[in-house]
Amino acid sequence: MNGGILINSKIIEIFSSIQGEGLLIGKRQIFIRFAGCNIDCKYCDTENSKSADIGQCYSFEELDAKIQSLLTSDFHSLEITGGEPLLHADYIREFLLKYDYRVMLETNASLPDELEKLVGLVDIVSMDIKLPEHFNTRTEWLDVYENELESIRVMEDNNMKYYIKIVVSPTTTSEIIGAILKDLAGIVSSNVEFIVQPVSPMSQWNSKENLFTVSQTIGRYFNVAIIPQIHKYMEIE
Repeated sequence: MNGGILINSKIIEIFSSIQGEGLLIGKRQIFIRFAGCNIDCKYCDTENSKSADIGQCYSFEELDAKIQSLLTSDFHSLEITGGEPLLHADYIREFLLKYDYRVMLETNASLPDELEKLVGLVDIVSMDIKLPEHFNTRTEWLDVYENELESIRVMEDNNMKYYIKIVVSPTTTSEIIGAILKDLAGIVSSNVEFIVQPVSPMSQWNSKENLFTVSQTIGRYFNVAIIPQIHKYMEIE
């Protein structure tokens, strides 16, 4: 690559679309999808992004030029996603130090040390809280979950703006949600929003009652909203 510092990070795709999840739903963003993930969720809707061997490397100048070519009058922010973008925290940090964009980071939040590198450089973090049902073993889940709790501490200590997304299925129990909320109550600010995201497609939800139960459980502690993935309804990327 010509020009600028090149850190060996691969990007699968860069495109402009409408945010279909979470608090910025409906906003026009430029999505930067990094390759590779450090965990293997059962429900992952971007399976191809798990591999670190696909995509291409961009110099910082090349990435900025691509972003500039996609800018529209309704542009809101960059959406930095994956895979798991925190595997590329050094690259992201150096890019954002060079180019001043409004940024949303979408992360599984299982790499707290890498998240700390981006303090002051991202405007909002969309972080997942994974559930035991997303993994093959409870031990595998606990390793991820404990790191997610540490990432929350990093964000709280550094006054980072963030919200928590929990992907739920028809079999998600209010008991596991309640247990997680008790852990979070001591470290999460009361003004942090929780997003309950029903796993897609909605055709697998014979009954929506569980969504209301989960929402009510979270509502005892935090502000909560149920928001599905609207980009799938719109049939856009």
